[in-house]
Amino acid sequence: MNKEKITSEKKDLIFAFVLFPGMTPLDIVGPVTLLQNQGFTIEYVWHNKQPISTEINCLTLTPTITFDELDAVDILCITGSHNPFSALKDIKMLKWIHKVGQRAKYITSVCNGSLFLAAVNLLDNYESSTHWSCNEFLAKLGATVSNERITIDRNRITGGGVTAGIDFGLHILSIIKSETDAKVMQLLTQYDPQPPFQSGNPQTAEPEIVKIACDNIKTSFETETPDYLEILKRTIERKKDFMDN
Repeated sequence: MNKEKITSEKKDLIFAFVLFPGMTPLDIVGPVTLLQNQGFTIEYVWHNKQPISTEINCLTLTPTITFDELDAVDILCITGSHNPFSALKDIKMLKWIHKVGQRAKYITSVCNGSLFLAAVNLLDNYESSTHWSCNEFLAKLGATVSNERITIDRNRITGGGVTAGIDFGLHILSIIKSETDAKVMQLLTQYDPQPPFQSGNPQTAEPEIVKIACDNIKTSFETETPDYLEILKRTIERKKDFMDN
């Protein structure tokens, strides 16, 4: 992969994060903690500039720019949600992702944000990571599923679920700036994870833990979006509308 180096003489790269209601804030907060003040112009994009509710009740995020105001980005990032299906019905958002993604230098995601990229054909024939619970959905949308925490395939950089956003941010810094910059930020943020349990992915978690987690996720999908399988079906069918000209 060719590195797009940031220098003091070069215009800042536009790094756009798409916001949407019910999103997982850590998917953005993790990487942005590492990426702010690093030579990027970071934009938070949505239909309007009103604060957006996240999946954490007391926490909102405020867009800095609208889809209509931003028609080109250098780095596109779509983050995830505990339930992405409602947002997958947002056709204007999907059209914007497709439009700017075709011209972006890097196309990226954290967690199940990869579903949105795949929905508009931006991950066809690319290895891609997502939240483990969405592997099946991602495959049905045409991506080649990777179980890696971070997957880099040409100019596609995709992260696994939630906490992988921190790893994602470090990879971005290493690729676009330098390994030294990434290492410095890792030290400054004291990113040295030592989890108390080895249950961070289905391969290492006990079967009963995996079952409980899967049941919780399925209940969330069925409660909040009872038609989630129909939404997925329509999303797959709609991919033809985003065929590149």
